[in-house]
Amino acid sequence: MRTIQEIQTLFPSCATTGLSSEEVNLSRSTFGKNLLTPILTESIWLKFLGKFDDAIIRILLVAAILSFFIELFQANSSSYAFAGLALLALIVLSGFFITALRPLIPASLAFFSFPLFFLGMAAGHPSYEGLAVMIAVILATGVAFLSEWKSSKEFEKLNSAKEQIQAKTFRSGSVKKLSMEELVVGDHILLEMGDELPADGRILTSENLSIDQSLLTGESEPVEKHLISANQFTDGTENPSCLFRGTQVIEGSASFLITEVGDDSMIGQIARKLGTSDDHQNNQNERLLKRFSSHQETTPLQEKLSVLANKISMGGYIAATMIFLAMLARGIFFVTPAEVFIPNTMPELLQITHALVGYFLYMVIIIVVAVPEGLPMSVTISLALAMQKMTRAKSLVRQLVACETIGSATVICSDKTGTMTQNKMTACRVITKNSILEKTDPNWTNLTSKNIESPKTPIEWLAFNAAVNSTAHLEEKEGKLVSVGNSTEGALLLWLKENKKDYAAIRANSTIKHKGLFSPERKTMSTTINHGLEEITLVKGAPEIIIASCKSMMQQDGTIQNLDAIDLGNIRQAMEQAASQAMRVLGFAIKQKTTDSDDALTLCGFICIQDPLRPEVRNAIADCKSAGIQVIMITGDNPITANAIGVEAGLAIEGKTELITSDMLAQMTDEQVKEHLPKLTILARAKPLDKYRIVKLLQEMQHVVAVTGDGTNDAPALKKADVGLSMGITGTEVAKEASKIVLLDDSFSTIVKAVLWGRALYENIQRFLQFQLTINLSALVIAFLGPFIGVRPPFTVLQLLWINVIMDSFAAIALCSEEPRKGLLHQKPKMRSESIITKTMAWEIVSTAFFFVIAMVALLLGMKNYGWFSGGMAQNTEWEFSPLNAHQVSIFFTTYVVFQVWNIINCRSLSAYESGLKGVFTNPTFLAVMLLILLGQIIIIQAGGSIFKVQPLGLLDWLIILAATSIVIIKAEVFRFFRRIRKIKAHA
Repeated sequence: MRTIQEIQTLFPSCATTGLSSEEVNLSRSTFGKNLLTPILTESIWLKFLGKFDDAIIRILLVAAILSFFIELFQANSSSYAFAGLALLALIVLSGFFITALRPLIPASLAFFSFPLFFLGMAAGHPSYEGLAVMIAVILATGVAFLSEWKSSKEFEKLNSAKEQIQAKTFRSGSVKKLSMEELVVGDHILLEMGDELPADGRILTSENLSIDQSLLTGESEPVEKHLISANQFTDGTENPSCLFRGTQVIEGSASFLITEVGDDSMIGQIARKLGTSDDHQNNQNERLLKRFSSHQETTPLQEKLSVLANKISMGGYIAATMIFLAMLARGIFFVTPAEVFIPNTMPELLQITHALVGYFLYMVIIIVVAVPEGLPMSVTISLALAMQKMTRAKSLVRQLVACETIGSATVICSDKTGTMTQNKMTACRVITKNSILEKTDPNWTNLTSKNIESPKTPIEWLAFNAAVNSTAHLEEKEGKLVSVGNSTEGALLLWLKENKKDYAAIRANSTIKHKGLFSPERKTMSTTINHGLEEITLVKGAPEIIIASCKSMMQQDGTIQNLDAIDLGNIRQAMEQAASQAMRVLGFAIKQKTTDSDDALTLCGFICIQDPLRPEVRNAIADCKSAGIQVIMITGDNPITANAIGVEAGLAIEGKTELITSDMLAQMTDEQVKEHLPKLTILARAKPLDKYRIVKLLQEMQHVVAVTGDGTNDAPALKKADVGLSMGITGTEVAKEASKIVLLDDSFSTIVKAVLWGRALYENIQRFLQFQLTINLSALVIAFLGPFIGVRPPFTVLQLLWINVIMDSFAAIALCSEEPRKGLLHQKPKMRSESIITKTMAWEIVSTAFFFVIAMVALLLGMKNYGWFSGGMAQNTEWEFSPLNAHQVSIFFTTYVVFQVWNIINCRSLSAYESGLKGVFTNPTFLAVMLLILLGQIIIIQAGGSIFKVQPLGLLDWLIILAATSIVIIKAEVFRFFRRIRKIKAHA
């Protein structure tokens, strides 16, 4: 790492006034830009081909290729058979020698197996089932790949957004906010608590600086950093004066000089090694891979669904095996044993083999239908749709997990400043001995005529203190003066500007010896300067802390007298009045150092600052209460100010507020705090670790906690929370980085909208689950019973694949597009341990599936025994169990599909108190998907022909099916009616 002296040799003023524009260009051309070269990742085509290396996909590939070869052999042409074998050998060899990667062999088989279909077509024996399976494989892998690719792209956007985090930089004598990319070697950077280091460098000055280096070292404890003499330590994370990109300021402040940028930084060097090394097991490498990879956190809902999907899959495997054995047993009993076990000719052998392969293929497709591989996809679709809708509602979702979690929130811990208030702080009252000056007073700008660089009166000392004892700056942005740094200090600087005082000039003319920066623990800030011939310490901070440290008070003429009981009484009365009017009060004092002086301060006065409440906050908090969500305001204000704001926001009731302070919290054990938490509304005089502790204890009580905030000091709690929400306009980049959702309009009411969409997401997935499990259960039972009834498999392979498409794709889009229903916010949040399948859902799934089984089996028996819907006879081989014709198959297949179309409507309702028909015409996406399914079914039946083993139906057939299957709607409404009656009686 370069030394400060080496940098100063090239850029002499870098450590004082900062680089000039010419020096910036020279540094950038010499040392490069502050950009990291992206880690080399697997190419896009390898990622796509890798999706074929899946157990289900491999089974499907085997089944499809067997189907192709059986059809080729049935062509009775040895040339086609040998051509097929040669092609298969070529495929396998290509898989080995072209890719040289075993996981990619399934992909090679998939893409090169299509010529087998065309060989079969040329021989007059195409396998449409095999072709359909291959298309299903391509679609399934394509959807999985596109989903992951899109997720990866979104993550890349977020990573590029991180590069836009701005750093306070000295350039040509002034402080500017620059993005990480704009920084160069030699830049002089200012750091505050919560800042992320934009580059590597060495400390120039520091004050109680602690850095989190866990990204590089893995150590969770922060490390103290300070300036040391050269050669005392080797350069590295253990060197107290070295700072590194990607680490974070936990406490204190500092200024440092950038010595390395981009790939020359430590994190850049490690990242380069990752791109060229296979060693990803190293702990440091794993931490960096996690930071730069597109790995997404798994949501609690996805974990629940994964467990459920595994159970369903196991049931599907068992059912498919039983169906295969049932078909085999039925075939053995139907066909003469000698013809089965002792084939005399090649055609007989091919016939038996063809039947067995057909059964195997049917078993595989049953597995495909039963295994809910579409369930994760439905969750992804739901999350993506919810994310889009939440973004339109001004909530930018940075992590998909937040879409779900915010809907389950039981407690919102909210910062006050910038979240409930507008963060537009203005000085509105000045209090000195026997004087209260209001902003509306004509004398408010009397400071204009005073020389505050040589202060004598209390108000002059207040102004001098505000200018010098500060780290904030003002800069012009879009024609307005805005503060850079602490917003409270910014309000004081704007007050000076109102009085035409140049704070920058006053600050520059003051010789600063020491600066004690504000911390939530100290609640004061001090700056020691040489003022004339004496040394003076300027102090500002919480009024109760300042008053407790003062023994004297400055009079209006500048003289100093002891602080007596009358003065204290008047001060406290003025403080309480200001606090009860929701004003933040800052105390100001000085200490003039003489040889015999003690540590006592002289009180100069107070400045009151007002930050107006956001107009929509009161209604938003009322909505949270009706949604069963507890709101806790966590603020650094004193209890009186905090209570006044709480009452104004509708959070607290005058005289009945459950309020505790940081000091009270510190004296409580965790168990005592937990006793207060259910009723807590305000935490006053809070420190950052207080908010973190509150969040941690709430989570231990099984609450789902959302935390809102806009400041850097909110970052630890934002990260700890189940979902952190930062402010998009006034929020710091550190707060945004720590959050999972960014409120683009900084409106507290947007949180309520996010909660609403989160709850709607959960319900939409429940709707889809109710629909899918009904099909799973009914289709498996019908397929299992078919051979025992004495008919061939009720559904063909292609028909089952179409039913699977309805389940996994169309239904997910239809049911996951539902808008939030009325009354959703009046329900209690979902608890972590609550099952996603409710009793009402379970009843609907079982009862509807049973209804489908009874109806479809009755239809099968009617067709077989009584000739219902009989027409021209279908071509059947002896292995097909019953002479059902193509017309009957078409009726049976269409009846089942249309049943599902009606059932999609039923599944819109999750309770006995709401009809699935309610509002069905208000969702155009839902109606469009229903029509698309019907249109697809019409095309298959009317034009599918021999491919789907169907024949066209007449208009009367379609009308009968539509009318007859609509009974499932009537059944559902009748069942809901009786369940409502039973619930009403139970609660009577």
